[in-house]
Amino acid sequence: MKSKLVIGSAGKIHLDAVTLDIDSEHNPDVVHDLMEEPYPFKDNTFEEIIAHHVLEHLDKLTVFMNEIHRVCKTQGKIYIEVPHHTSWCAYDPFHRAYFNYFSFDGFIEGNLTWIKGKKYSCMKKEITFHKYYRIFFCINYLTDFHVFMKDFFVIFSLQNILKSAYSPLNNKCFI
Repeated sequence: MKSKLVIGSAGKIHLDAVTLDIDSEHNPDVVHDLMEEPYPFKDNTFEEIIAHHVLEHLDKLTVFMNEIHRVCKTQGKIYIEVPHHTSWCAYDPFHRAYFNYFSFDGFIEGNLTWIKGKKYSCMKKEITFHKYYRIFFCINYLTDFHVFMKDFFVIFSLQNILKSAYSPLNNKCFI
């Protein structure tokens, strides 16, 4: 089996990965609803898991976080990208959750929180801007054409790496 899982492939072809999507019309390798557990994979199956603009569609974030913890190998990497709550694309009618810079802190080992379950070690957390915002900003700057666009394309990126940095009992990391 391939060692990479791409969740929410939306029809994109990933020859180096197992793809999972809720919609069979996207032709994923695996059709599965992420709000239903368990996910159809054995424990410790994947070295890398990518969820690009998927979590904002889920009602049960804790189910997702626990299941990717289960199917990711020790020392595996998990990359999550979601729209920042100030971004125009955050308020799509199909989005159920909204995220900010601190949204995943409850899943980070060592943080005091009400969230129970699997914990991760945070390796990197950042806010990036959508490529079209960066292009517009460059044109705006170069042409001295000043238009005010507050956080127009803010995207929140989490890149998670699982490792046993904090506890020998919990060897998964999240960022």
